[in-house]
Amino acid sequence: MKAMISKVRSLIIAILLLAVSITCGYFCFYYLNEYYAVEKSTLNLSLAIVFLVLALIVFIVSFLFLYRFLSSNTKNKIKELKLRLDKWTNISYHATQAGDEAFNQLPIGIILYDNMNTIIWANQYAKNIFHSVLIDNQLDAISGHLQESIIASKQEFLLNFEDKSYDVIHNVENAIIYFFDSTERERIQRKYNDRITGFGIIGIDNLEESLKKFDMQEKAEIRGKILGKISEYFISYSCFLQTLDGDRMSVVMDKEALLRMIEDKFSVLDSIREIASKNRLKASISMGVACYDNEYYDLGQIAQNAIELAEKRGGDQVVVNVEGDNVKFFGARNNSLEKNTLVEARMQSVSLKEAVEGSSDVIVMCHKFADTDAIGSLMAAFHMVSSSNVEVKMVFDQALSDATVRKIYEKLKKEPQIMKNFITIDQALEMLKPTTLLLITDTQSPRLVMFEELYKKAKRISIIDHHRPGDDGFKNYLTYYLDSSASSATELCTEMFMFYNPDITFLPLEASIMLSGIIVDTNNFTQRSGTRTFEAAATLKSMGADMIFVRKLLQEPLESEKLFALALSKASIYGDRFSIVCLDENQIISDRTTLAKISDKQLTIDGVDASFTIGRIDEKQVGISARSLGDTINVQVIMEQMGGGGHFNSSATQRENTTVEALKNELIQILKLEYVEGGNGNMKVILIQDVKGKGKKGSIIEVANGYANFLIGNKQALAATEENLANYEKQKEKERQEAENNRKLLMKFRDDIQGKVVSIKIRVGQGGKNFGHITTKLVCDEFEAQTGIHLDKRKVELPADINSIGIFTATVKLDTDIVAQFEIKVEEKTN
Repeated sequence: MKAMISKVRSLIIAILLLAVSITCGYFCFYYLNEYYAVEKSTLNLSLAIVFLVLALIVFIVSFLFLYRFLSSNTKNKIKELKLRLDKWTNISYHATQAGDEAFNQLPIGIILYDNMNTIIWANQYAKNIFHSVLIDNQLDAISGHLQESIIASKQEFLLNFEDKSYDVIHNVENAIIYFFDSTERERIQRKYNDRITGFGIIGIDNLEESLKKFDMQEKAEIRGKILGKISEYFISYSCFLQTLDGDRMSVVMDKEALLRMIEDKFSVLDSIREIASKNRLKASISMGVACYDNEYYDLGQIAQNAIELAEKRGGDQVVVNVEGDNVKFFGARNNSLEKNTLVEARMQSVSLKEAVEGSSDVIVMCHKFADTDAIGSLMAAFHMVSSSNVEVKMVFDQALSDATVRKIYEKLKKEPQIMKNFITIDQALEMLKPTTLLLITDTQSPRLVMFEELYKKAKRISIIDHHRPGDDGFKNYLTYYLDSSASSATELCTEMFMFYNPDITFLPLEASIMLSGIIVDTNNFTQRSGTRTFEAAATLKSMGADMIFVRKLLQEPLESEKLFALALSKASIYGDRFSIVCLDENQIISDRTTLAKISDKQLTIDGVDASFTIGRIDEKQVGISARSLGDTINVQVIMEQMGGGGHFNSSATQRENTTVEALKNELIQILKLEYVEGGNGNMKVILIQDVKGKGKKGSIIEVANGYANFLIGNKQALAATEENLANYEKQKEKERQEAENNRKLLMKFRDDIQGKVVSIKIRVGQGGKNFGHITTKLVCDEFEAQTGIHLDKRKVELPADINSIGIFTATVKLDTDIVAQFEIKVEEKTN
């Protein structure tokens, strides 16, 4: 305020003096004019000179006051600018400090790399993360996953290293990688995932029927053993088990418990199977489990669908549907139990008849690459439906069938009364209406139907089948008769005759074709043949089937027999019980049944329980046909692991863009894990991540076969094969050398630190106590400023709170046994 008044005063005085100066100038000119105009009076001249001098003096004084006024403004501006400059300098300093702290102190790892994926710079936090100096190392020396993601130019991804998780942000343009610790978030996420609710429905298959031969006491005892074993198993996993109606139970668990049961492969199946075997029961359990972060109603529906799938596949198994994962199947080690009752056949016949008679017309279709069971069940279903006096046609393409069926179709062409019932796909599409029923036989999946476009357009669908369905089975249908214990779809159709219409008739040729379907699918009644199979065959025989004619139908050309003989000469035995034939890579087997026939012939080799034939079926696809004898090997499960499916004793798969050799190696790996090396229930794996309760990364452990596959599937372990073990040893040696080099660097670093003295000046109050505390950060900053050596404050240990002047010893723990010490000299600040 005073400065402002002084400025105003100076300005007013300057103006007044300037006015006086102007007045004096006026009088100077006045008297000078009088001097020249009137007379040259000495007085006028003197007065003019006096006023001139006064004008100049006053003008100079006024200029001084004006200068004072102006200069004060300039000084204020300069002072203001100086204050601004000081502030910017201070901000710049703090910004620099903040940048240094961000690079070296904040919990953000930063790595710069060049175009060869070599690390050219890393901040201290990144070095601490990976326990390495990092610089001049390749990215894959840190983590193979990291390098793969960097090469793929991923901008954001999650990296697991040791027991930590990091969010990684990749600046592709500038080749910078940032690491943010997300361990706690991932831990919480895992904990949440582990507590997701799982719900299961358990059914005891065929128990009541099996117990009929026992008295009341024996029934109660056996039932008690089965229920007790089920209860004991689920209680051991802290599950809640509740009995429903009949032989049904429900079980509630969390995801963590479910994953442990998956590791165990639901051994309760074996326990129940053992009780059933001891008591000569045809009983087992089926279970469907759902684990989704959904509403409980939806969870129950998914579990219900799962147990229905387990029962359709023949029971004695668990179907697990976990959110975000493929449907998994466990068990199914025994063939499907034959149902001695015809109640199901009667109910399904009534349901199908209602669907047929509620439709305007019917089209019957089988699967593509049709075999004898496909065409046999096609014709059987046709005659069953035609007895309802509904228009019905069979849609079929001879080109989409095997050699035997093509031979059969040529014979049918000579029978006009039969051929009039066959139509082409174009005719079927023209015939199809919203009220048309599409009846599909001998097909377990929409992707296998002979005409997919017809299936997609049909609004009303019914299915008759005997295959174990997978998770890609039919979803929308009016009726679905599935019995995986049946030998063939033709057997099911023949059983239905007596309930659908006992007066069904057809030609002996047609009966013979139907019988050929049963004979082929049972391999001359040697596989999957029960009492119902022979009853169906007897029914067809009574309706005119000719066994000699069937045998002629199934005769092979001489060239085929030569091919079979040549193929058998290439058979190799693996694991003492598996026979494998690999056909030549450049040999295309257009008839897929050829592979099946070669597999059947391999089963005649002494000691062989399962056989596999691998061959190229066209330029893009390689196929495997699998067969097994008895109840020891479920080839369906093996083929499902390779993307295929089928029956317990008869399955197949096809794969594109692969080779015969590659498919053989994949098959051998599965057999090796499941039946050869995994036969004792255990296998060795190399951990590639820390696994709680099992071991650290890099450990070689032996675990249960199922748990090993779980670890491998979740990319937590590798199978301890010779190749993987060799790679592991190389990696271990590389890590050992890196650790040794890192240790040498740490020891040199220790020597650089050891014995150093750092001085810290502080203000001291009364009693010699300092103001505030001396922190590890302050010590590290002073140490770096005075010695040029940067220390990680987390590795520096102070003896205690330093609250007075004196000499103190600080410890730097570089590694478990590499420790350095230096002295802190605390002195009083005097000014």
